[in-house]
Amino acid sequence: MFDLNFFKKYKNKIALINEKDELISYNDLFDLTKNLSEKTNSNSLNFLICDNNLESVIFYVALISSNSPTLLIDEKTNYEHMKSLIKKYKPNKIFINKNIKSFKDYKEIFSFRNFSVYKRKIKLSLRINKQLLLLVPTSGSTGSAKYVRLSRENLIYNTKSIVKYLKLNKNDTCITTLPMNYVYGLSVINTHLYIGAKIILNRSSVIEKNFWDLIVRHKVTNFAGVPYTYEILNKINFYNKNLKYIKFITQAGGNLNDEVKKNIIEKFTTKSKKFYVMYGAAEATARMSYLPTLNLKNKIGSIGVPIPGGKFWLTNHKGERITKTNESGELMYSGKNVALGYAKNFKDLSKGDENKGILKTGDIAFRDKNSFYYITGRKDRYVKIFGNRVNLAELEKNISKLGVVSICKFINGFIKIFIKSTKEEEILKANIKNLSNLHLSIFKIKLVNELPLNKNYKLSYNDKILK
Repeated sequence: MFDLNFFKKYKNKIALINEKDELISYNDLFDLTKNLSEKTNSNSLNFLICDNNLESVIFYVALISSNSPTLLIDEKTNYEHMKSLIKKYKPNKIFINKNIKSFKDYKEIFSFRNFSVYKRKIKLSLRINKQLLLLVPTSGSTGSAKYVRLSRENLIYNTKSIVKYLKLNKNDTCITTLPMNYVYGLSVINTHLYIGAKIILNRSSVIEKNFWDLIVRHKVTNFAGVPYTYEILNKINFYNKNLKYIKFITQAGGNLNDEVKKNIIEKFTTKSKKFYVMYGAAEATARMSYLPTLNLKNKIGSIGVPIPGGKFWLTNHKGERITKTNESGELMYSGKNVALGYAKNFKDLSKGDENKGILKTGDIAFRDKNSFYYITGRKDRYVKIFGNRVNLAELEKNISKLGVVSICKFINGFIKIFIKSTKEEEILKANIKNLSNLHLSIFKIKLVNELPLNKNYKLSYNDKILK
């Protein structure tokens, strides 16, 4: 996948359209990739500071097609954090928008459109494992140096698997809605390029008029979103938008409120319009499971079944396999999309495959009689209060059934519930007795202007406002 000749088979078919309606064919992509690949080096580490723009995608394709190990960073990342990552990983080249100032110890060697390429003035010899192709952030690693190490096999396997269960084809057209450095957003780009489909490069929010204009103008057939995306879309009644060309929408990145799911199923899905609920992690390249659309109504809340080629099972606290249905344990996954491991600095780039194709997800789940899986919480989100074991993730899910989005944290002996409005506070106070067998004095409700989100639009539990 994505070698130098990969795109030649799609010829003059359009691959990319930017916000200026500039068309880049697969032939163009081949020519640009070939020229830029010759300027990369497979024996050194690269940083790609990316966004959903033409330059980012073209450089990304050029780098991975030449087997050049690349670490992806969101263009909106704090400049000081970028410098910190450079210090920890010591890349040889940095591909970056010209609007971002340069870095010490680097000099510009060439430019391409609105991007500049900087090279370290004194090259360092880093030991890099030959399997390593990509370094992507974990979903909770905003502001952290912890990255997931992915191989070419990881990327190929997960891309093919997603294409298979979504039934993607060369006539599909997607629009970007998520950061490119986020594995979910990146998987959308990978899958559509892999099958010779079309990608509309968009940086507008789903609530902006321009986003919906692009969907109609370019006959977009699908888009992706995290729970936050669909909560917003549900509020603005996107069902009334012009969805003439949309064939399916996908959701991953955490649990979506069941009521919102039901709304989408009722108001959006038809024989010709599908809604795919999926589950994944950066540690699994992107996807681990999906809920078949035939089971949307009768398996609400389920993450579905493993992707083609993947396997799930559950283990108890002793690490023993759970064979009974409806019994909770840690969700385990195996597949060729399981990452090599983690990296925290340049020394970790030499590490091999530490996971050996098996991922301990850290999620607590159960399996029903039909072998559909349901997430009930996180291992690291259980707390003990007065001898009671409390699942904070499950508490949040129960609160969401009241129509309230919350963040629950255990702070100084109390469970603090962060919400956004006095109306939600009233709902919560009236129902909190039914949510838990704990005494009311254990709970504290705190209002915040907005629940904090990370750059992938997922709830951020480490934000300083959550005190």
